[in-house]
Amino acid sequence: MLKQAEFEDRCRVRGLDDAAVGRALETVRAFERALPRDVGLADAPLAAIDAALASMSAAGSLDEGALMAIARYFAVLGHVDASIRLLAYLLPVGVLEAMGVRLGELEGDDRAGRVMSRLSIPPVGSPPEAYPAATARFVSALLDELGPERAAKALAWNVHGIPAAAFAAERDRLRELGSIDAWLVDYHDRQVAELARHAADGTLWFEQRITPEVVEFVRANREIQGGVRVGDRILVTKIPYDPDRFLKSGDALERRRLACHCPLAASSITATGAGVDPAWCACSAGYTKFMFDVAFGEETEAEVLSSVLAGDPLCRFSIRVPASYAGG
Repeated sequence: MLKQAEFEDRCRVRGLDDAAVGRALETVRAFERALPRDVGLADAPLAAIDAALASMSAAGSLDEGALMAIARYFAVLGHVDASIRLLAYLLPVGVLEAMGVRLGELEGDDRAGRVMSRLSIPPVGSPPEAYPAATARFVSALLDELGPERAAKALAWNVHGIPAAAFAAERDRLRELGSIDAWLVDYHDRQVAELARHAADGTLWFEQRITPEVVEFVRANREIQGGVRVGDRILVTKIPYDPDRFLKSGDALERRRLACHCPLAASSITATGAGVDPAWCACSAGYTKFMFDVAFGEETEAEVLSSVLAGDPLCRFSIRVPASYAGG
């Protein structure tokens, strides 16, 4: 097995004990057996990877832990495209179920039950392309039950369960600088520096490939990986999901797909429109605003100004600074 020691080390750094490392190794070996005999892991094409994952899923051996193990192994091998593809399998897992729980907490179990009964959630191990149909039915049912305003409130939250501690340093930095504008400039500068480090060493930034061109693209727009305050609003533009390919593409439709971060919706973007209602983008607004919730010490309001599901080239949000915030 190529780079087995490096893979084991990576698993242990992520907190896996010996038994879990052993299971991860067996998962990768099972995945390798599922590939055609003439296909190696180090250069496996995405079509062969998808086919092998489908085979494992049909056999009932592809749970979230297995997907993560395979993604980590591809990262160790340096097969960047495969790592990104595996992460796209992982990102949708549990999102619609969590939305159902959230809906029950806000609107009651009966209403949540009516919404969730209208969709069939793909099993873990399904490719991201299997999710837009369920997402579209969820949004349609949510809008029918709640209307646009209450549906947006239900969608705009920290669905991925990111701990507040992840942004505690930003709250401290905001207080230290004493100015929202100074903090936004400082945050953007730090993000550009981090992207430059990834461009220099060739490592993925989350699931994204970073090049010098991407760094300059972000550097030139302070709304991307930062924000610009206009009155009591902070304007934020989402970095494209695949910024390297986004910048290289000359096709507007492909650029919209490459800009979309949501594997539950991205593949529904076609020349005739998006199969998922743009109301779904309130979920992305909720993800975006969470850092500001933590920094300001209370929940903020987020509004979707533009989105690729609605036909726009990029996603852009407005975050309202809380009226009670005492800073500058």
